[in-house]
Amino acid sequence: MSSPPTTLVLLVTEAVLAISGLLWNGFIVTVIIPWTKCRTLASSEQLLLSLGLSNGCVTVVIGVLDLSFALEYNFSSLISEIWFSFFFLTVIFRYWLTALLCFFYCIKIVNSTHTFFLWCKLKISWLIPRLLMGSIIISLSAFIVTLSTMHIPPQESPVVNNTMVSQGKLLKDTLTTFDVLFLTFGSGCPFLVVLLCSILVVASLFGHVCQISGKEPHFRSFQAKAHIKAAGTVLSLLLLYLSFFTVQTFSMTVYKECNDGFLWAMMAAYSPAQAAILVLTNPKLKQALCSMVQRTKL
Repeated sequence: MSSPPTTLVLLVTEAVLAISGLLWNGFIVTVIIPWTKCRTLASSEQLLLSLGLSNGCVTVVIGVLDLSFALEYNFSSLISEIWFSFFFLTVIFRYWLTALLCFFYCIKIVNSTHTFFLWCKLKISWLIPRLLMGSIIISLSAFIVTLSTMHIPPQESPVVNNTMVSQGKLLKDTLTTFDVLFLTFGSGCPFLVVLLCSILVVASLFGHVCQISGKEPHFRSFQAKAHIKAAGTVLSLLLLYLSFFTVQTFSMTVYKECNDGFLWAMMAAYSPAQAAILVLTNPKLKQALCSMVQRTKL
């Protein structure tokens, strides 16, 4: 267990990150939701709205868990099981949404005559809502599996006075039976999608730059900027995903018995970092942010 000063620093850090996550993701949601009143959301906007909502849910769940640990509030066994299961649901849903967003950028940017890419380009507006539904089904399945593996019969549940120890042990015991499925289908498969999309986007960028190198500067600049912006977004999401995926994997395997404070801090940092990337790389969201900043200065 961490020393009191270290624990206090971690709690303050996580509180700041949680507030930042709620502000950034709340901004995404409040900007996009009014658009639904006047028109149908585009595929990218559906993904951004879903990511904003899922990141907000993850931030709230982590905040409640951290607060319960700090106050040593004694959750019942059933409530703890449901809460941790809901945590896994929101995290897995966020991973798959990130993979879908990178897939969307890849389909929009990569120039390929392959039948699959051509079909996806034509059907992207039809495809994204169905992939979103598939992500929800995968996440709900993970929720059910997690809840079933977390269940501890009342007669076998040890009585522990220290709430943090008992709830932390509940999570660790669950990970021993659930970590393979979670690391494979919950975070590993989406990571491979993000990695593959990043490789394809970067390769398409280099190929496109070489293809138009002999053409007029204005055309070259316009086309290259679109590719560079998409590549920057996908690579930023990849680096963020890779950093968290590495820490998560080590904490669930090699360093399972170590203190989880750093992991919880990383979890809290993921939401505001991803939301900031989405806002700053999306022209409409960035324009809305600039307009809001200008209004506050007046």
